[in-house]
Amino acid sequence: MIKVKSPINYNYATIKITQSRINKGLIAIPISLIKWFPEHNARIQIYLDDSITPESKKYSSYESKTRECRIGGMAEWFRRNKIKDGDEIVVQLVDKKHFIYRLIPESKYILKTHELQESLDSSENDVSAKEEILKLSKWASIDRSQVVLNEYVRLVDTLPTEVRRYVNRRSNQAKESVPNNLRVLLGDIYQGHCQVCEFWFLKKDNEPYFEVHHINPLLSNNPKNLLVVCPNCHRQFEYAEVKNEFDQDNWLVKVKFNDRIYPVNQIILTTKHEEFIKRLHI
Repeated sequence: MIKVKSPINYNYATIKITQSRINKGLIAIPISLIKWFPEHNARIQIYLDDSITPESKKYSSYESKTRECRIGGMAEWFRRNKIKDGDEIVVQLVDKKHFIYRLIPESKYILKTHELQESLDSSENDVSAKEEILKLSKWASIDRSQVVLNEYVRLVDTLPTEVRRYVNRRSNQAKESVPNNLRVLLGDIYQGHCQVCEFWFLKKDNEPYFEVHHINPLLSNNPKNLLVVCPNCHRQFEYAEVKNEFDQDNWLVKVKFNDRIYPVNQIILTTKHEEFIKRLHI
């Protein structure tokens, strides 16, 4: 197995396809991946590409005469995707208990992931943003909470720090609001808890109430410029004597309202983030 940096904010595994397997219309499962598959010969269910309907395929284990783990019946899929010698396909374990998997060419997997991320970024409201997060969770086959953190890290790394724009509202100008994707990600990460004082409460619909504060009101919606706050702290940022303390990476880590000092809860600074990895199984 070879580990390389993932080109997307998700870990995934690939198998390199050889011409001999293409000629036979099968996929050989490397030893490093056999723990994902049945111990005996079986029929397994596979989502091909981005299909929502799995197909039944014959799986041969090491107990077979070939002494090789194989998925058969792949010739047509190879032809449809123009798979050639040396191409890599992503293999996902969707459901180990019921032996359900996904196979998709790596280029298609990366493209589809980017499309889902773009849909999240362009969400028109909080509801649609939450739906896009669920789609990413299902697509990447990981928990929703991990998707939220992955997407937040992506935006931290990619959103520029620029002057905050203005939008027209009924002939008046107002500073642009926080995008729906970022608001939902922040809401999920902090669950409505104020990053300054930890206060929170639930609204009548049982959803946590919170506001998003721009640390520098003149700058854009870069995650480093945003804080989840309660209404009281939001007003203090506006009307109290405020002194902010930043770390070397420009994350706000401490704030002083008049004579009271508060440490700022920055999840990204207390959560261990491993580099996203692609695992090539040969």
